[in-house]
Amino acid sequence: MDKRRRIGEVNSEPGIGGREARAGFCSRTTGQRSAYAIVAFFMVALGGCGLMEKSEPPEQEPPPAEPAPVVEPEPEPIVVADLSTVMNYLELGEPDRALEMIGRLSEESPNSQVLARLLRQIEMPIDQLLPGPYRQIEVGPGESLSLIAARELGDPLMFYALARLNGIDVPSRIPVGTVLRIPELPDPPTAETPEANSIESPTRISTPEIESVAEYLARSGQVEQARHMLIGRLEDAATPESTHELLVGLTLERASQLRAEGAYDQATSVIDRALSVVDFPEPRARLRLARSATRSQMFVEAAQSLRERGELVPAYEMAINATRLDFASTDADQLVTELRQQVVDELHNQALLAWRDRNVDLAIRTWESLLAVVPGFEPASVYLERARRLRQRLGEP
Repeated sequence: MDKRRRIGEVNSEPGIGGREARAGFCSRTTGQRSAYAIVAFFMVALGGCGLMEKSEPPEQEPPPAEPAPVVEPEPEPIVVADLSTVMNYLELGEPDRALEMIGRLSEESPNSQVLARLLRQIEMPIDQLLPGPYRQIEVGPGESLSLIAARELGDPLMFYALARLNGIDVPSRIPVGTVLRIPELPDPPTAETPEANSIESPTRISTPEIESVAEYLARSGQVEQARHMLIGRLEDAATPESTHELLVGLTLERASQLRAEGAYDQATSVIDRALSVVDFPEPRARLRLARSATRSQMFVEAAQSLRERGELVPAYEMAINATRLDFASTDADQLVTELRQQVVDELHNQALLAWRDRNVDLAIRTWESLLAVVPGFEPASVYLERARRLRQRLGEP
């Protein structure tokens, strides 16, 4: 009983014993809490580091390299089987390819005189094709083997035979100054026998061949010979519009060259010759426009010459004619504007001087001349009316 009492007293007595017991419990609890706090701190710290480590983005792997683009081989160019291709092969020194093309074309045109002539140049022994004796000439600036063959042999298509005779592998590449052997002909070609006419009779050559040969002649610097050949065909037989177009293109090219040289009359004649054989409306319209532009440019230069000599009125009238021929000519329009101002300034000033000097007749004549040329110049009309009234008051006729 005493034991239970002591225990009860200890537990129930709010004295020192009970406070000490509670204090000991609290002190133990605080220490444990501190330990727990330290442990928790390190765990949080470690956990935070782990989280930080985990939160860092992983190293990015380099993106996979793009596959290299597939380079497809360029398609083989389409080779058109025509006479122009054969001549291109020969110009480039490729007789085997030319022979293959001639064989294909001969199946379609077994009687082609042009193909036969080209074939002989490839296969026939050169000393039989171009026998001696020979003389020497030198290649000049702007000359081709075709041009030389036309001039010396009377046939521009003999360029490949001439190349073989002189050991030239690529006929299209012949430097200026090259010395060539040329056969001595008993009857050399002359100016009276145009080179283009030597390619057999135009009526014996098909239209596609005529066009191909003409294009080749133009490429080799023989535009006039090409034009003569086409004109001959248009005069002798009905031809498709393509032949007319080809002649017009070559004619305009030639006329442009002549205009650049100042040979306007000759350029006009070249156009007129083509107009005499071209029948289709659109090609004819192009030729007529070119003719008007040529004449207009000629008038512009004539007006400029008159202007330099001080003949302003004739120059102005010539410039107006130039604009009427070619409405699109900016040179003619500008010249008209400049000359109009010059004519007005000169004649109006002359009339004013005469008016101030009381030379009424001279003033009237000068203003009348000005208005005849520039009808819309209002100040001249006003002054002329005053001068006429004054002359009437003075009783002059």
